[in-house]
Parts: sequence; structure tokens; C-alpha cells
Amino acid sequence: MTIRRLGLWVTVAALLVLGFLDLVQHYATHTDMAIVLAYLRVVPLVIYRWPVAAWVIELVAVFMTASITIPVSSSEPWPWAVSSIGSLAATAGLVATLGRRTLSSVMFGIQLVVSLLLMSNEHSDWQSAAVATAACGLAIIIGDFVHGRRAMVVELAEERQVSAAERELRSVVEERARIARELHDVVAHHMSMITVQAESARFRHQDLPEPVATEFTEIAKVARASLSELRGLLSALRDESEDPNRTPQPTLADLPALVDRITTAGTPVTLRVETDTEDLPQVTQLAVYRIVQEGLSNVVRHAGNAKTTVDITRANDTLHIEVTNERPPVPPKPAPRGGHGLVGLRERATLLGGKFEVDQPAEGWRVRAELPL
Repeated sequence: MTIRRLGLWVTVAALLVLGFLDLVQHYATHTDMAIVLAYLRVVPLVIYRWPVAAWVIELVAVFMTASITIPVSSSEPWPWAVSSIGSLAATAGLVATLGRRTLSSVMFGIQLVVSLLLMSNEHSDWQSAAVATAACGLAIIIGDFVHGRRAMVVELAEERQVSAAERELRSVVEERARIARELHDVVAHHMSMITVQAESARFRHQDLPEPVATEFTEIAKVARASLSELRGLLSALRDESEDPNRTPQPTLADLPALVDRITTAGTPVTLRVETDTEDLPQVTQLAVYRIVQEGLSNVVRHAGNAKTTVDITRANDTLHIEVTNERPPVPPKPAPRGGHGLVGLRERATLLGGKFEVDQPAEGWRVRAELPL
């Protein structure tokens, strides 16, 4: 049961008890009639989600209470008893929280007209009518404010979800563009080697038949054309405002230097490579390096000086990468959240036909990836 629902039922119970006691003690109402009127006035609070029915029942209930009851003394308010004012204001406020501003205004006007009609009675009290009108109007204003506040919170939550989805999508797009640029460097290297070998074949082998030499020339032309098309596609992915990276793409041979930099910065890292990596495709080595790099960056940001282990193993033509950190001995300062590095790594692993997941073993954190070879 939510706090709001609990508060509603507490209000219903309080108005029910106070309403019964008010009618019996201050208006000399028979016990059975007091019970009926007390229940009738709180029913709209239970069915307020049907606002028209709630308002009609409440107005009928308070009108019946005013018509049937007679105050025991001139000091008692009439036509609206204190308990009637309470139930009327509660109903008005609850209906207003639904955003039914027009209905609340119409019913408020009807309540005001009923108050004026009952003023002709000898027991009438202008103060009672004024208090009832003010309480009802104030409840409608508060209820409308609550509705607006609630709607704003819901809209803000939806906007945050949309923004998060857009950021995640942008991260995926950026990661794909980055992968495309890296693949260009990898493929361009091999295509260049093909071009050079094809063009130099006639000079390296003097006794080549002319048809074979012509074939090598055609291969070199196709390779050069492929490189030109590849550069053209890459130009559409590059940001004109950033400088191109001229350094070679990293491989598994660069992991020890990465681990040394992280360890020197204060996060102890142990690197274990239990496989022969010389025959691994360059694209796979690049993906492994990026996964380890992002995993260690997350450790530095969120786990500080926690002991970290990087394991790279090979089994059944599948490469397994794990970056696991223990619980940090000293809690690090809270790092800003909202990054999408893991989203990019999952996209990178998926594009290579692999798997990517994260979990939390022994209060630490582990990044795991499987890449098919």
C-alpha cells in the first residue's frame, strides 16, 4: 500500500468517526441516521476517480445533512457542519488532483448556490457558508497544483527516458563510426600490401608470362580502386573538426604498456594472456584492446585503487576476455554517471559476432566478452 493510498484511508476513517460524533453531539441526530450520513459523506472520497459521481454524491450528502439536522445551540455552524466542510473540501481536492478543472469549477459554483439557498433558514450561519466556500475553493486550488506537479514529474521522467535512449543510440552510432575508421586502417594496410605485391610482381619475377603479368596489373588496379572507395566512405564518417589520428591502431602487444600506465596511476593491474596471440586477426586484437581499455577506465573512475585482473584466454576458437576488480580498500569519490562506454563495447562485440556482459562478483565488478575467431 502506497503512502498516498494509506493517507486516503486514514482521512476516510477520521472523517467517518468525527462526522458521526459531530452529528450525534452537536446536532442531536439519531444514531442510525448519523451513521448513514457519516458513511454517505465519505463515500465520494473512495470513488473520487469517478469525479462526477463523487461530486454528486457529496453534494447530496451534505445537503441531506443540512436538511435533516438541527443544531443544539446557536453556536453550532449551519447549514454546513464542521464534518460536512471537511468531507466537502476533501472531495473537492481529490477530484482536482485528477485534472478535472472545469468539473471542479462547476461543482464549486453549485455548492455556492446551495449555500445561498439554505441561507433563508432560521438556523443559517453566514460564517459557516463562508468557511465552506473558502475551504472548498482552497482544496480545489491545492488539488490542481498537485495535479500539475505530478504531471510535470511524469513528463520529466519520460523526457529523461527519451534522452537516455537517444544518448545510448548516439553512443552506438559513434562506436560504429569509430569501428569503421579503425577497420579502414586495418583493411587499408592489407590492401596496400596487395597493391604493392601485385605491381612489383613483374619486376620480382622476370620470367612471368605476359597474361600473368597483365593479371597482376589488373589486381593492382582493383586494389587501388578499393582503397579509393574506402577512403571516400571514411570521409563521410569523420568529423571535420577533429584531427585525424596518425598513430597505428593498437594490438595485444600494446596491452602491457596500457597496464603499466594504469598501475603507475595507482590502480594495481595484473595481466594474464594465456594464449598465443600472434595469429589473431588484427581486427580482433583491436577489439580486445578497446575492451580492456574501457574496462580499466571504469575501474579507475568507479573503484579507485582496487586490485584488478585482466585475463585473456582462448578455447574452442573463441577468445575470452575478462576484466575483474575487487572491492576497493578505500571507497573512491563518487564519479559522474551517465557514460555509455559499455554500450559501445557491447556494440563492438556484437558486430564481431561475439557476446558482452557485466556482473558483480564478490562486491567487485567484472567485464566479460567472448569473440569468435
